[in-house]
Amino acid sequence: MAKEQLSDIFAKRKAKEETKAKNANPNQVKDRTPFIKRWTEKKLDDWKQEYGNRDLIYLKAEDFIAVLRPPLADDLGDYLTAIGTNGMSKAVALIVEQLWIDGDYQLIEDEDLFIGVFLQMNNILEGKKCEFFRA
Repeated sequence: MAKEQLSDIFAKRKAKEETKAKNANPNQVKDRTPFIKRWTEKKLDDWKQEYGNRDLIYLKAEDFIAVLRPPLADDLGDYLTAIGTNGMSKAVALIVEQLWIDGDYQLIEDEDLFIGVFLQMNNILEGKKCEFFRA
């Protein structure tokens, strides 16, 4: 009985998470205020223009922030190759290094903060996939 109840609880949680994921925009910045305070709106706009008027990646963990440029196809290729040869954590470190514009080094140096960066970068890169189907 307890195992069935546990399975039911997890099934409901997974369904809620799927609904939240469908309704969420993982690339949407909720509050750019700390980034504007640190670098100014003009500087952020300049960086955006420098990288083809594509949206920048804003990372925040606790009081630490960083701005990354948008990935290119070559960056994603390097990332996928690194996953296969070095593992996921080294691949995330590689892609963050390639995309890094400016920010707090603590996001990379501190293991707990890096876990947050790791998870967010994986979400961002996974979100770049397009939809397809076979008929």
